[in-house]
Amino acid sequence: MNEDYNYFQDAEFRQSLADYERMLETGEYIEFESETLTDIAEYYAMEQRMDEANRCIRYALSFYPDSVDPQIFLSRQQMFAGNEKEAWQLCRKIADQDDREVIFLKAELNLYFNKPEKAYQLLMEAYRNSEDQTEAANMLSDAICLCRDYDKFQKALEWVKILHNKHPEYENSDVMEAELRTLLGQPGEALMMMTKHLEKHPYNIQAWMQLAEAHLAMSQYDEAAEAVDFVLAIDNEHAEALIMRGNILYDTEKPKEAHEYYKRFLGYFPNDERVRYLDAECLMDMGEYEEAMRRLSDE
Repeated sequence: MNEDYNYFQDAEFRQSLADYERMLETGEYIEFESETLTDIAEYYAMEQRMDEANRCIRYALSFYPDSVDPQIFLSRQQMFAGNEKEAWQLCRKIADQDDREVIFLKAELNLYFNKPEKAYQLLMEAYRNSEDQTEAANMLSDAICLCRDYDKFQKALEWVKILHNKHPEYENSDVMEAELRTLLGQPGEALMMMTKHLEKHPYNIQAWMQLAEAHLAMSQYDEAAEAVDFVLAIDNEHAEALIMRGNILYDTEKPKEAHEYYKRFLGYFPNDERVRYLDAECLMDMGEYEEAMRRLSDE
């Protein structure tokens, strides 16, 4: 799942984004923390607005030259460009090499450049060195998510079991396991886990989403739609739920209804290429050819 969607929908982030863009437009000085500026740059990068992302990072570094977050952004930028040497150089230039986010950057660089065992070693060492149970659980949870993002599903599942056993108070460990079970082709197990979980936690959005994913993996479209509708009843603008609901409608040959959900999503993330393409497909099916072409263009 793309957690960035939900973060970038957050009202506080949206206000910071609006303030930053107003500052650029009017010249009015507004003070921002380096983390906020990096988040804004990440949003622009996700929206394929790289000139604006780079401008924002340069602005952040002009005020906070030693700040960790903007330097991590630059290192990951080189990573995604395939420039391993440059990415590591930028990483090693960061003053605090023991910073939690720098450790995750090193792990990600190793994963990206096909050195997973080094990544696992870094992450487990950081987990074992955590100062308390809460920090350890959060560290392990984030390590699991990083492994999932790089398709290391078996390693992530191995660590979820540690999370279960060592940190039973961590509420979402079974939700994380359910996601991995579905990704590993075991949606029936995920379905049972989430059904049981939701009996105790009926407002857990991520659990409903994983229930829907499990149903979809089993081609149970009506049941998946019902689960997504529960998410939208809790949060009617939940980005991942809007995409999933649109996908279900499109896959069941209801392009007009699917278009409405894609349009709502694109109101937040207008440059998302995947959803723009899906929405254009809906518009084509509806006979709205000119609108479909506009959706696929840069307008």
